[in-house]
Amino acid sequence: MVGQEGKFKSGDIVYTKVNPEVKLIVRLYYRRIYYCTFAEDPKKKEVVFFERELVQ
Repeated sequence: MVGQEGKFKSGDIVYTKVNPEVKLIVRLYYRRIYYCTFAEDPKKKEVVFFERELVQ
């Protein structure tokens, strides 16, 4: 898809700026939104973020 290039790729480990001690794994990047799972508990409900909210 054109225009679907994000800073982070599927499988990347990321952290939020407001809660940097929680490790997240990028599952999907779609329409400028990152869908992430919790690295420590993948069965937990998925969370979504904009790129500006995440750091590597």
